[in-house]
Amino acid sequence: MKLEHHFASLGEAFSSETLIQPLLEQRLVEFNQPLAAFLSVDIKSPETKRILSGELPQKSSLSMVYAGHQFGGFSPQLGDGRGVLLGEVYGQDGLLYDLHMKGAGPTPFSRRGDGRAVLRSCMREYLASEAMTALAVPSSRALALYDSREAVYRETPEAGAMLLRTAHGHIRFGHFEYFFYQGKHAELDQLIDYCLTHYYPDCLAAELPLVSMLTEVVKRTARLIAKWQAVGFQHGVMNTDNFSFTGETIDYGPYGFMEDYEPNWVCNHSDHEGRYAFSRQPGVGLWNLNCLMRCFSKCLERDQLIAILQCYEPELQSHYDTLMMQKMGLDSVEVMQDLVPDLLTILAAEKLDYTVFFRLLSHLEANDCELLLDEVVDRERLRTWVERYQAARLAMVDVDWSQTSFDMLKANPKFTLRNYLAHEAILAAERGDYLPFRRLLNVLNSPFEEHPESNVLAQRAPEWGKSLEVSCSS
Repeated sequence: MKLEHHFASLGEAFSSETLIQPLLEQRLVEFNQPLAAFLSVDIKSPETKRILSGELPQKSSLSMVYAGHQFGGFSPQLGDGRGVLLGEVYGQDGLLYDLHMKGAGPTPFSRRGDGRAVLRSCMREYLASEAMTALAVPSSRALALYDSREAVYRETPEAGAMLLRTAHGHIRFGHFEYFFYQGKHAELDQLIDYCLTHYYPDCLAAELPLVSMLTEVVKRTARLIAKWQAVGFQHGVMNTDNFSFTGETIDYGPYGFMEDYEPNWVCNHSDHEGRYAFSRQPGVGLWNLNCLMRCFSKCLERDQLIAILQCYEPELQSHYDTLMMQKMGLDSVEVMQDLVPDLLTILAAEKLDYTVFFRLLSHLEANDCELLLDEVVDRERLRTWVERYQAARLAMVDVDWSQTSFDMLKANPKFTLRNYLAHEAILAAERGDYLPFRRLLNVLNSPFEEHPESNVLAQRAPEWGKSLEVSCSS
């Protein structure tokens, strides 16, 4: 493993030197071999083992400092309270990727916390990040999972764990907020230059590099949230310190994947006011970008910042429309926009499973609708919609129905990360059995395939599984 230390070179104002503090009798229980090969990381190398276990002093390993708007209120100083950035490695695509260890022990930003992570939270992040990647949603990824015999205390004692994760970058909106509100303008300029050089080098050739970069950040954020909405993902804690400047999904905590369709669904039971409800995610994304743009008010004119933000809504809508056309097998935005609102109203009224319904829609025949009608109580209402939908598909020019259905199966997954499946895998792992975790991970890595031997993992959640709650401590 050849580590680079670009972020560390920014200096002490941006981070604090922090070493991994190994857990008691920690052991490697899962390793992402394809990702490791892509990053040229040899987990069996003695040097790599020493780095990842904290046995080698790494002067360039650090915990980042940043700020953030959390549930609408500003926290002037946050930071990596349980994470250590080891450095960066080059992928086979020639780009740099951060290596970041979660649960590595207390840091200067732990705020009296223990800096540890529990096994369930590490497993949930491993599963979610790999599931999102397979769904083509930009995301951090899990490289290695460690468990241990060390107890970590949350509501009750739990098994401690560490998760080695990767991302193009771990710079958050909150990094810029920290330096802006601290009045550290030289450091803010330094951070801007760093991001232009390492994450948005194409923008350097633009007439106004900063404007070009921020426009791309806005568009990436818009496309990311459009993907969340299309796949039915809810982040749970959309604070600005959890928003990536590179447009990736990071910081998986009380997330959820849509099961019964509920537009105002809140997966985080600590979000009592529903600030980050599923239907509010697009608006929150824009709110967070507004917070980010304030940080550049000394660099750009107000009209420039407004113009940059105005790219958000059309980019989000356009990308969401494209994704929904793919899910429905349609070739017209206008037809799709005519059909989708009525469909979502039906899904909500009938409490239909989001993933199951769209997978069934992919199998729908041109002259038969019984497959879908058996799913609902109000059969006539759905029949009317299905007939409109079938007519729209049949009206497409030079399109074969069976080919379109085949294409839809590549846009509508059979498997999703249901909360109860993650729960069952975690319970088994806490007993020392990682087989359910690996079985679940296998289908999530290729969710569009049939995997007939794992059909049980595609079934709707039982009633008890729908009532499971997830909080920030997860």
